[in-house]
Amino acid sequence: MLVPEENRERHGRAQAARLRAALAAGSDTPRAARILAELQEYSPEFVRMWELQEVARRYDDCKTILHPELGRIDVDAQLLFTENRAQTLVVLTTRPGTESHSKLQLLSVIGHQRLTP
Repeated sequence: MLVPEENRERHGRAQAARLRAALAAGSDTPRAARILAELQEYSPEFVRMWELQEVARRYDDCKTILHPELGRIDVDAQLLFTENRAQTLVVLTTRPGTESHSKLQLLSVIGHQRLTP
């Protein structure tokens, strides 16, 4: 998922905080620890955000996706967890009547087709 530059910091901090929460929850600690180790090795940006020691508390959020042909699509994200928090379902929706909603409807019609020659 491409994130607009103006949202990158907030998005990255939220992802680091969610990983910290996953480690604390203990549902799939070995996997979360592997992800943490890899991110710490390859991403100085992640290390900086991890050192903030933030823990995710709220799981609903607004996000912006940058589609390569349709541009900016603003979505509402809701995370749904299994009982043991081992799996997460991310539900992205748009608000009816918005430009983003129209773009999402267009994507459901065109699928993987290219709009440019």
